[in-house]
Amino acid sequence: MHILRDHHLQPVVFFDIDTQIDFMLPEGKLYMRGAERIIPNLERLVRWARANSVPVISTADAHAPDDPEFRTWPPHCVAGTPGQQRIPATRFAEALVIPRRAGAFHPPVPASGQLVVEKTTYSPEDNPNWNAVLGPLAGCRAVVFGVATEICVRAVVLALRRRGFPVDVVSDAIRAVTEEGGRQALVEMAKAGVRMVSTDQVCAATRA
Repeated sequence: MHILRDHHLQPVVFFDIDTQIDFMLPEGKLYMRGAERIIPNLERLVRWARANSVPVISTADAHAPDDPEFRTWPPHCVAGTPGQQRIPATRFAEALVIPRRAGAFHPPVPASGQLVVEKTTYSPEDNPNWNAVLGPLAGCRAVVFGVATEICVRAVVLALRRRGFPVDVVSDAIRAVTEEGGRQALVEMAKAGVRMVSTDQVCAATRA
């Protein structure tokens, strides 16, 4: 495993994927068993981002009550419900929420703080503002964590790689729905050129 400080001359941006109550906590509508175990590492990563003025791009499901996705999955993350909110460990009071509405975001991306990109599919590419968010981040290394490994984490990671971003996935700050699904997703991401790093490595890194 490489150490992030080897790349300290390259700007870093964090991607925090779907760390919402409905996924992360036992009372959630689509709770992933064991997801709460990664919360201490999520908290460490967010604390490090704040201390080092690293921007955090968060994705968030924001479904309508009759979303077609509910034919496949139990209803979850309905916009405006408590379960749609982020867990406290990854929630910034001053977050800028970007809804799925064209023109809802105008660059530049703030140098620090949190942008929450709302989506209704596995990938934030369905938000018409996604390209506007990524554009100013060209040249940054993406550090990705959250849930679920084989679903939305995979979708975001592969979308970033298609755009040419170097990507690090924080292996002890992700959680899969199934062990086999998670394993297959990690293999696929590795083939796409993704590095696996640990929370300790990220938090030991220094910025230029």
